[in-house]
Amino acid sequence: MNIEEIKRFFASLTLEKALPGIAILVCGFILVKLMMKLFERGLNRSKLDRTMFNFLKAIMRVLLYSLVVLIAAGSLGVDVSSLVAIISVISLAVSLAVQNVLANVVGGITLLATHPFRVGDHVIIDGAEGTVSEITLHYTKLVDRNSETLFIPNSETVSSKIRNYSMEGKRRLELRYGASYSDNIDAVREALLEAARQKTVLQDPAPSVRVKEFADSSVQYLLLVWVNAPDYLEAEYAVTEAIKRIFDERHISIPFPQMDVHMMQ
Repeated sequence: MNIEEIKRFFASLTLEKALPGIAILVCGFILVKLMMKLFERGLNRSKLDRTMFNFLKAIMRVLLYSLVVLIAAGSLGVDVSSLVAIISVISLAVSLAVQNVLANVVGGITLLATHPFRVGDHVIIDGAEGTVSEITLHYTKLVDRNSETLFIPNSETVSSKIRNYSMEGKRRLELRYGASYSDNIDAVREALLEAARQKTVLQDPAPSVRVKEFADSSVQYLLLVWVNAPDYLEAEYAVTEAIKRIFDERHISIPFPQMDVHMMQ
């Protein structure tokens, strides 16, 4: 429709011709409200994420109201096919203009539908590590150890390798320490296991100690403990502090790097 056709249309429009269209609009809007209530009830039963819930509601509302308007326009003699074509062209232009935004939205929908992580999980996304504070349709927000907020576009998130440390509920903590070659292995192992008796460390599975390697200046030991995911950092700090105190009490030395030089005459 051009401007002249629109003018002629409204000039020829009478109350008798408009009544069917008005009736369709009124009945259609009432029907849309009823359908939205049913749709919302179904979404509530599905227990979807709230962001996903609101997004689907908005999409459904736009589609239903658009359908009612097209049906009403058709009853008034408007060429609906031309309106659909115009809407399609506008939609294509808008989608091309905001394709990056749409890619993030699609990524957000994918994350909310598949749940590779949830708010509160400790994750690594494309090398960025932190705790998930919010999942929106555009960004995933992480808070790192320095309390800095990282905004990762959802299009990058869904295409990246995601490591979720919280999904299983607990994590294994691997702590590496060195002791002198002169210290007895069993004594060092006993001291490390004693340090692992912290309230933030799980005793089932039981902590274990392995001899990792013989380094230049020390024997390297690996202490393996399991902790609840939220206690990971606190457990690491508590065990490390306890090891220093127990080593001092039992006269187990933590050697510093050194090198023996032999002079040949």
